[in-house]
Amino acid sequence: MRVITKALAVSVVIIMSVLFLAYDASSEKPEAIKVDKKKTALLVMDLQKHMIDPQSPLAQHAGFAEMVKKTDMLPRVRKVIDAARSAGMPVIWIRVDFSAGHYPRYPTRGGFCKNIATEYEGGKVLRPGAWGYEIAEEVAPQKGDMVIGKRHMSAFAGSNLHEVLQAKGITDIALTGVATSYVVTATSWDALLYGYSNIVIEDCCTTHNEKAQEAAINTLRAIADICTAEKFILAIK
Repeated sequence: MRVITKALAVSVVIIMSVLFLAYDASSEKPEAIKVDKKKTALLVMDLQKHMIDPQSPLAQHAGFAEMVKKTDMLPRVRKVIDAARSAGMPVIWIRVDFSAGHYPRYPTRGGFCKNIATEYEGGKVLRPGAWGYEIAEEVAPQKGDMVIGKRHMSAFAGSNLHEVLQAKGITDIALTGVATSYVVTATSWDALLYGYSNIVIEDCCTTHNEKAQEAAINTLRAIADICTAEKFILAIK
């Protein structure tokens, strides 16, 4: 009898586990996202040649160039930009600007920071006039578009982004760019400190590899609504 009872109990646990997993999987299906076009700004972040172009040593070494190509994300970013522009939403390009004099020194601990610090001290990249400073042609801003320079990971770091958003009455920001693990995550956390709500367009950003992308997006679910480019475009039409 004990053996039968034990077997029955195990069977119940297995069945309940399967049901739970089935329910959990269905609950993860993305729902339609709501976007207030008058109070939401689209940020296009760090899509500079130094970060994503195959000719850039950093983009190659970090895996960014490969993932941008593999995911074919730039055409989607362009579609989102065009849709946001058509909807009358502010579209703001963010780029790293290491112009001299902004930092006494760059942080040097951690592999990524060490690489960036070396480039910063060398003064040859991510400064006006340098090849890698330019935004990729596929998603480049048009004449008159707003481009804001930043000094660190977050789009708010060393920039006037907060003041610009305040002046426009923005309460929510929709994030795209490279890399998800860096600029998207850092900007999302800083946005909370300033009182902004986050939307992360997951197929319009990428990072080192698929595993790192999945981990970053899963972490961001706690502080942002996650959606696809298609869902976002539908929400602002």
